[in-house]
Amino acid sequence: MAIARQKRLAKLETQTKGDQIPIICEHESDVAATIDAMIAAGELTEADRVLCVYWLDCTGPNAPSDDDLRALLRQCEAEEALFSSGAVAQAPPRLLAAARRGRRIARGEDTAD
Repeated sequence: MAIARQKRLAKLETQTKGDQIPIICEHESDVAATIDAMIAAGELTEADRVLCVYWLDCTGPNAPSDDDLRALLRQCEAEEALFSSGAVAQAPPRLLAAARRGRRIARGEDTAD
């Protein structure tokens, strides 16, 4: 019985060896929550859950290459520089006007349509 179970496990492992799906999140403990969010958003199916691994543990053809990791690092550094420089993303004026009007209506200052 144990030998049959080992054979089945070995067969399953060979089937999923190259099909791992790297899940990129900051901490390994966040993988399950990230997978749940991706399933809820329709990015993954429930059947994909067993193929998902933390991105640093991913092996095979889907594993991030050194170039992928460098590109991710450059992206993170650029975003960090943007936010640490004090530059704030400005919303388009058409959206800001509606937001200001909404605040005036909430305070009871603007009731005309």
